[in-house]
Amino acid sequence: MFRYDPSHSGSSTYSGTKEGVLRWRFPVMGKVTSSPAIGTDGTIYIGSEDGQLYALTPEGKKKWSFSAQKGITSSPAISPTGNIYIGSRDCNLYALRPDGTLLWSYKTGDSILSSPVIGPEGTIYIGSSDYKLYALSPEGRRLWEYDTHSPISPSPCLSPDGTIFLGTNVGLLFAFSPNGGLKWSKRYGRDIYSSFSSPTAGPKGGVYIGSENGRLYGFTHGGEVVLRVQTGKAIQCSIALGPDGTIYFGSYDKNFYAIAPDGNLKWYYKTGGWIESSPALGADGSVYFGTGELDEGGQRVGKLYALSQQGQLAWSFRTEDWIESSPAIGPDGTIYFGANDHYVYAIGSPQGKN
Repeated sequence: MFRYDPSHSGSSTYSGTKEGVLRWRFPVMGKVTSSPAIGTDGTIYIGSEDGQLYALTPEGKKKWSFSAQKGITSSPAISPTGNIYIGSRDCNLYALRPDGTLLWSYKTGDSILSSPVIGPEGTIYIGSSDYKLYALSPEGRRLWEYDTHSPISPSPCLSPDGTIFLGTNVGLLFAFSPNGGLKWSKRYGRDIYSSFSSPTAGPKGGVYIGSENGRLYGFTHGGEVVLRVQTGKAIQCSIALGPDGTIYFGSYDKNFYAIAPDGNLKWYYKTGGWIESSPALGADGSVYFGTGELDEGGQRVGKLYALSQQGQLAWSFRTEDWIESSPAIGPDGTIYFGANDHYVYAIGSPQGKN
């Protein structure tokens, strides 16, 4: 699912490729800001603003596509049974069988930009621009909903104890119990700032989220702010958490950061553009993320960066438009992502031996 697991750690059990070589790219008819999810059989699922959800083989061939009525910027989530859940700007959350046929759909009151997260009992949690967080059963029945009084673009995440964390566009962070009861809600800082960063739950119950005010916030399980990191520019990506508690994220200040659990800077890497793509961490500590940049002629380009655990550049790969999609790491180390140039990319060694 988006950010790999229900907590949105962004930390994969696979190590990514050591080579920034194009294996293949798959053309679509719209921007690809959706992030890929990878099935147990290696199938890559990813949406596009052309209104299609694509299922691609690891070799870059189309298995099937599903048509929504409007664009898809939401990222898919895959259930243990192989069903795929995806939201669309047409206001629907779709449940698809592994062969791409429709299982059910649930209509909300406005567009769905948020990505679904699946709980341990199979419950699907999804936010909508109609201000509501929805909890749906695997059969598509509404279990509960909560009106946050704000459009919801960020995606919810789950703490190990079952707490559902949700950020909203007006900079409020909510914590819910699995039955929909509100535990607490907090605004970031003293002033009202918008936020489009999705929260990341820590292993001990804390939660991290970025803000348009340029700060990364860390909250305790009870909702107290215990960490503030200032970058000076908006943070729209989600945070990745390393096994040692290191916090990884990018900012619109064009820097990518590694922050120790106590809030001290471990290192940063200066890129050529803003960072909205959320990072993926490989099992070897490498980190992958995309940027939006301008080349020497002022043309929009994207770059996928691969950094070592120490923050050194391993390789980069250029696309012909910005990268807002967040990368996913396949079992063989291939890096999958989308770009605004209407392509889905697979980066790795040509033979797939990463």
